[in-house]
Amino acid sequence: MDIKAWQLPLVALAATASAAANAVEPEGIMLGSGVTLLPGVEVSISDNNNIYLEDGDENSAVITRVRPNAALNADLGATQLQAYYELESGSYDSDSDNNYLDQLLTLGADIEATSRMAFGADLTMNKGHDDRGTGSLQTDTTNSIDPSEYTELTLGGDFTYGADSAFANVTAYASTYSKEYDNNKTITEELNYDKTTLGAELGLKVSSATRVLFELRNSEISYSKSAGEYKDGSLLTFLVGASWDITGKTTGEFKVGTAKRSFDTSGMKEKSSFSWEGNVSWSPKSYSTVTLTTSQSSNESTGIGSFIDNNYSAVNWDHEFSTKWALNANASMNNDDYVDGDRTDKTVAFGIKGIYSPNKMVDVTGGLEKSKRDSDAAGADYDKQVLSLGVNLAF
Repeated sequence: MDIKAWQLPLVALAATASAAANAVEPEGIMLGSGVTLLPGVEVSISDNNNIYLEDGDENSAVITRVRPNAALNADLGATQLQAYYELESGSYDSDSDNNYLDQLLTLGADIEATSRMAFGADLTMNKGHDDRGTGSLQTDTTNSIDPSEYTELTLGGDFTYGADSAFANVTAYASTYSKEYDNNKTITEELNYDKTTLGAELGLKVSSATRVLFELRNSEISYSKSAGEYKDGSLLTFLVGASWDITGKTTGEFKVGTAKRSFDTSGMKEKSSFSWEGNVSWSPKSYSTVTLTTSQSSNESTGIGSFIDNNYSAVNWDHEFSTKWALNANASMNNDDYVDGDRTDKTVAFGIKGIYSPNKMVDVTGGLEKSKRDSDAAGADYDKQVLSLGVNLAF
């Protein structure tokens, strides 16, 4: 099932959950009837030299994270079922008020009804938080306010008609997404919102390796409290592009088009912009893969302006030197323009991680991450460096 707009929050959560790049190949515990249980646990220690993302007078901390998790996969022939749960505990040595306990649950189903019809559905519940200096807390006296806790809920489904070999494939999808903060109400009560998305994508086969894509989607966005007076509205996006798979070494999808943001309040003008979504993977060798991701999108604001006009590009390299040694390197550029908020942020980040796998069940990782933000808002610049050491066990 291709990634659709309604699945992006789920994909982002999955990326976060797997941030510690790994080479483990767990066999799992066979429970019978095609059901496999894959338990695991990750433990990491990191030295963060700027935990509040401050511009000068930085505060540092050693953070210990423990993340037990379990996946349950059921192969029932034409039906594939998946479930995943993780619990993450974070402990700061310098200030226990920063400690957190997050939870993530995802449920998914893929059903191939016939050779031409397929269904997919996903449910994600994330009990997360904003670290001090991020999200809802990026503009406040962050070292005196508890981390903001929130609940995200995503429910979506899609229906695809057309075989892989067919000239035309059509996918229709729908989703609902909600985010609600649980504390710091004086700051967060205007950040709670719901988003409902409907969309469809048409794929036309032009060669054995290439499809032309047309996608149209519309999202209705509704905020709680007074923020809705200038943020409620809709986002209509139309994209045209192509997907390809050339001899298995180069795969990708790239679409360009327009995005129009409209507001329910009559005094707010529509905002139209050029938009794109793309990801390309190149594997010159079976043990080495370079992935490029880029997008221009309209994101929800964290309290500044009516929305965020976001431009994001990232490159990631995974390389296996042997069955025991691997390397992951990545770099990204992120530009946030807070529309109607008179603020622009430019953030550059890179990271490198070494992975040692003495066997298929264990990864030992060590890494360095650096990031830098330049902002035209007073006090919003920062430099951050994180050194980390971790162990990942998968059974």
